[in-house]
Amino acid sequence: MRILMDENKLGWTASWAICCKVFAFTNHTVLPEALEKWPVSLMEKLLPRHMQIVYDINWRFLQTVRAKYGDDWERISRMSIIEDGTQGDKFVRMAYLAVAASHTVNGVAAIHSDIIKNTIFKDFADLFPGKFQNKTNGVTQRRWLAFCN
Repeated sequence: MRILMDENKLGWTASWAICCKVFAFTNHTVLPEALEKWPVSLMEKLLPRHMQIVYDINWRFLQTVRAKYGDDWERISRMSIIEDGTQGDKFVRMAYLAVAASHTVNGVAAIHSDIIKNTIFKDFADLFPGKFQNKTNGVTQRRWLAFCN
């Protein structure tokens, strides 16, 4: 987004459309401790322009959530890319950003894809049911060689 807007002088809408067509997100774990959350204070300090874009993405995304679910503030809070921490600190939920910006989301196996649709990304799967798919990532070299020969 930053490069498209700031360096290539594209507008927000065109830049966002390109990003959403280009990116797909493969989630590799359902463990909460592996779903990265970056402190907003750190990102604002190190990457201020990126953080401005993240805030804008979050605001626009939450407008989509509100358009479908109204003022369901619990859902809006659960789905926000920016998490309000318990100590007044804020975090960027990187996986949520990836889901919002990707054309498709999948797990690394069929069972994993079902788990993410029914647990950690349930609200997102409800909002964007067609976005969640399954694609098995791995192909062993032996299998690949057998089929290509």
